[in-house]
Amino acid sequence: MTSLKGSGAVAVVALVIAVLAAIRLLAFADWDPTVSVAFGEEATLTLDYAEEKLGRDVLTRATTGHDGRFFFVQSNDPWILDPEENALIMDRPVYRSQRMLYPVLAGGAGFFSPQVIAWSLLVVNVVFIALGSVAVGLIARKHGVTHWAGLAFALNFGLLFEVFIDGAGVVAFALVCIGAWALEEERLVFASVAFAAAALTREAMLVFVGFVALFWLIRRRKIPWILGLPAVSAVVLWAIYVRMRIDVPEDLDPVNAITSVPFSGVAEALTSGRAAPVDLATILLFVMLLVVVPVRAWRSDVYLTWGAAGFAVLAPFLTVFVWQKSFDISRALAPLVTVFVLELLLARKRARVPAFTS
Repeated sequence: MTSLKGSGAVAVVALVIAVLAAIRLLAFADWDPTVSVAFGEEATLTLDYAEEKLGRDVLTRATTGHDGRFFFVQSNDPWILDPEENALIMDRPVYRSQRMLYPVLAGGAGFFSPQVIAWSLLVVNVVFIALGSVAVGLIARKHGVTHWAGLAFALNFGLLFEVFIDGAGVVAFALVCIGAWALEEERLVFASVAFAAAALTREAMLVFVGFVALFWLIRRRKIPWILGLPAVSAVVLWAIYVRMRIDVPEDLDPVNAITSVPFSGVAEALTSGRAAPVDLATILLFVMLLVVVPVRAWRSDVYLTWGAAGFAVLAPFLTVFVWQKSFDISRALAPLVTVFVLELLLARKRARVPAFTS
């Protein structure tokens, strides 16, 4: 079993990073936690809902805002007990409600007041920045490099963007990192539970689990049912429950679409002329990672790298609306950044090991 020595220091530094990021956001908003919930001035349904629940005005972002506004709604009714009052004010209530674990945690399983939820959405992400960093640090130690590699989680700019809008990506990625560490320790049941929890936080984590299972099958010639079945079952069962609670058709606005023809999104983002220089640089960074991470995964024995390769395969299918802004693509493909840094450190360590000669 990997020693936990040094994990406390990684957790503390990761917490400091996350707290400083949160303070920076709050300080410019007169310490109003609704700044991270990211309500939109044009999204009047969620805006009116929040002001009624909180009994005051809230801070708003330009246009429609971001994901946090929906998680605020879900956190007030995480079990969808009163969809008419809560879930149905969201633009795609069935789709949004499938991401259930983050609002369950932020809503105290339904017991927190709206005033507490406005803070807890942010606090949960800060805590999971630390947990994810510890998990990555333990994986790094298991493979012979410093536990400070765990800060590749805390310093991942895509995950910090998630903190700024109360998104679910931090919790979801932290949970698969915890699951990957559990696999390193041969705790398969613990890993399967963590993977299921991650998939209930963000359904894209099924891709991560699927690629861990795929590499497992290739390397060991065995189908790891215990890894995939709990995650798939949890998502399917919750999806059935959601559809029992919310019976409305969902119209998909093209702007809200997630997937498209392979590589059409990235090609349009690069050629449309709408991307700013920093966006172009970020797009090119992730295009590079689409190649590097799967190559490293093929050569690696790190479960975290295996799973992250799935995001490299998913990336070409993402639409231009995801690719064209660094804020969005860095959140969607955040696992690639952390894994790239980890594999870079591992590659340097392997290069320092002298070759055996007879």
